[in-house]
Amino acid sequence: MDAAANIDRYRALDSWRGICACMVALFHFDVISHLSFLPLTRHAYLFVDFFFVLSGFVIASNYRSRLAEGFGIGRFLMLRLGRIYPLHLVTLLLFIPIDAAKDGIGPNLLQAIVTNLLLLQGLGVNPQNWLNFASWSISAEFAAYVIFAAVVSRIGPTIWPWLLPIIAGPIVLATISPDGMNATYDYGLVRCLYGFALGVLSFDLRERFTVLRAGLTPFGETLLETASLLLVIGYVSAAGRSAALQVASPVVFTLVVLVFAREAGAVSRRLTMPFMLVVGTLTYSIYMLHPLVRAVVRAILMVVERLGHTSLFVSSALSSGHEPTKVVSVNGSLWLGDLLQIAMLLLTVLLSVATYRLVEEPGRNWVRRLVDRRKVATVRRAQPAFDT
Repeated sequence: MDAAANIDRYRALDSWRGICACMVALFHFDVISHLSFLPLTRHAYLFVDFFFVLSGFVIASNYRSRLAEGFGIGRFLMLRLGRIYPLHLVTLLLFIPIDAAKDGIGPNLLQAIVTNLLLLQGLGVNPQNWLNFASWSISAEFAAYVIFAAVVSRIGPTIWPWLLPIIAGPIVLATISPDGMNATYDYGLVRCLYGFALGVLSFDLRERFTVLRAGLTPFGETLLETASLLLVIGYVSAAGRSAALQVASPVVFTLVVLVFAREAGAVSRRLTMPFMLVVGTLTYSIYMLHPLVRAVVRAILMVVERLGHTSLFVSSALSSGHEPTKVVSVNGSLWLGDLLQIAMLLLTVLLSVATYRLVEEPGRNWVRRLVDRRKVATVRRAQPAFDT
């Protein structure tokens, strides 16, 4: 069996990931509603940094020692591609006709297709987000995988190379990035490496210091988890006030990862209930599909607006520090806006069940079998032949 099949599961953190994906979706739906005006939703782009921190933590947990011992960079990257690429390709193919209908067929579309196919769209090569705008993060994350594999294979499981992005990342994002911590296609790699490196560091610290794994009383564990949850809610709600606050998001989420990796409190028990675990399993599909749901719903509303001679869009800046954009307003009713956002989120989750079963899981399993066959073939070629 391939080693990837034995990956440690941090179930409470998986559920955290699912919640973060849903919050990012609500942020991107661009609907005038009570939900959109909540400070937690207005700054929910920061939840993407949880993905990066958790990714660094989990990848270090499951591959750092193996890569240092000769697991193989190519084998590792193939397994990671099997995890992210099938669904990325499907959403890319679905977005091509959408962008072609919206902006026409031209050099920009061709560049967008090529860079997305090569997973370069989050590395500063494009002047804006094209096609599936959420996919910049998997481009940056795959680059982080390449860097991780190269560093660990060549230098070993040491922590000092990861201090550079931890130190430089917040400085660059606070002073150079035009969108601060909301960097995507331009400084997305810096943002990703900052969080990813903190995830690697947090795993290292957890291994080195047993106090980070030592159990408390049930009440103490619950108190710790509750404090972490309240910290995230309070921090994200207030973070839009300054760039200095925003760049602390990976640090805040590092604390969350360290606390909930323990899975010992009452909050973790709620997070590991069956429904929450399903949402956690669907995280990647939710994240990659919500821009598609957004695009389709907006297209339908534009048709309704024209046919019904009504106004369903207004110019508004739902996020602080951003220029006003065209957002959905259902008859000016915040309550109808809430219903629309919830309906869009439920639709995203339902579609995610289908893409997980039909795209994610089959694609990942196919790549695993391919890697296993190559491993067996390599071992057989390396074995000496004996005359009988």
